Amino acid sequence: MNPKYQSKKAKFVAHMKVPEQKYTRLQSDIEIAYLDQGPKNAEIIVFIHGLANASMVWQWNTLVLSETLRCISIDLPGNGLSSRGDYNYGMPFYQDCVLEFLQALKIKKATLAGHSMGGQIAIGCALTASNLVKDLLLFAPAGFEYYTPEEAILWESAIRFGNFLNMDELHIAQSINASFFQTSEDSKKIIETLNQYIQKNNRNSYRRMLDMTISSMLKNQIFYDLKNIRQPVLVFFGEEDMLIPNRFLHPVSPSEIARKACSEIKQSFLFTYPQTGHFVQIERAVEVNHTIKKYFNGQNPVT
Repeated sequence: MNPKYQSKKAKFVAHMKVPEQKYTRLQSDIEIAYLDQGPKNAEIIVFIHGLANASMVWQWNTLVLSETLRCISIDLPGNGLSSRGDYNYGMPFYQDCVLEFLQALKIKKATLAGHSMGGQIAIGCALTASNLVKDLLLFAPAGFEYYTPEEAILWESAIRFGNFLNMDELHIAQSINASFFQTSEDSKKIIETLNQYIQKNNRNSYRRMLDMTISSMLKNQIFYDLKNIRQPVLVFFGEEDMLIPNRFLHPVSPSEIARKACSEIKQSFLFTYPQTGHFVQIERAVEVNHTIKKYFNGQNPVT
C-alpha cells in the first residue's frame, strides 16, 4: 500500500470525532438512531450500513464529505442504537424504513449510499421510489452477485449451520477482520463498537434478525432489476473482497462481478481498488471521498 496513503489515513482516523447521536420515530413506531453532519441546506446523502453493522462505519467518509454535503447515516432497526423488536426483518422491511425515514425528516430527494446489504437496500429504494432517490453510491453492494435457486438454498444452509450467526466477540472479530484486506486500527474500532451493541442485545433476538435478513437477501435478489435503475450510479469495489463473490459457488474476481452488474445499469461509473477488501469505503476513504466530491461538484468522477 502506498506509504503516502497510509500516512493520510492514520492522520485522518486519529482526528475522527463522532457527532451527536440523534433519534426520530417513524409512523410505524420504530425509533431510528442516526448521525446528521454538514450544512442543513446542502445536498443530502443518506448512508445505509451493511448486515450486522451500524452507522459508525461511515465516519471515515462523512467527516470529510460533510464539509460541503449534508451526510445522514442511520442505524437500521435491530442494529446499532435503533429499536429492537419482533419485526419482519428483510429487504422490503428495511426499504420501507429508509423511505419512511426520509419522510420523517422531510427530505424530498436524496442520494442513497449503501455498503454491502445496505447497497441492496438502496437499490430497492431507488426502484420502488425513484422520485425520492437522486443518485446511488454503492460500496461492494449485495445483489450484484446472482444466486440460482439451488445456489441460494445451498448458501443459506451453509450459513445456518456455520458460525456466521454465532455473533459473539470471537466471531464478530473474525467477520470484520475478513472484510479488510489488512487489519488495522479501523477494523479494531468497528469490532469494539459492534461488541458494545451486541452486549446490549438479546442474542436470540439478534440471531433472529440475522437469520431473517440473510434469507430475505437471497429471496429478494435484484440483479435482473438493475436494468430498471434510472438514476446515475457510482460503484466502488475492492479487488481483494473476500465476501463478494462467494468463492465456493462463483470462482471469479470481485471486479468481474462488478463489471457484469454495471453493464446492466444504464448510467454507472465503476471504481476498483487493488489491495482492498469488502470495506472499500474505509480502506480507500481518501480516494473514495475525493471521487464523491468531484461528482457532486459536477465533474466527471472518472477523470
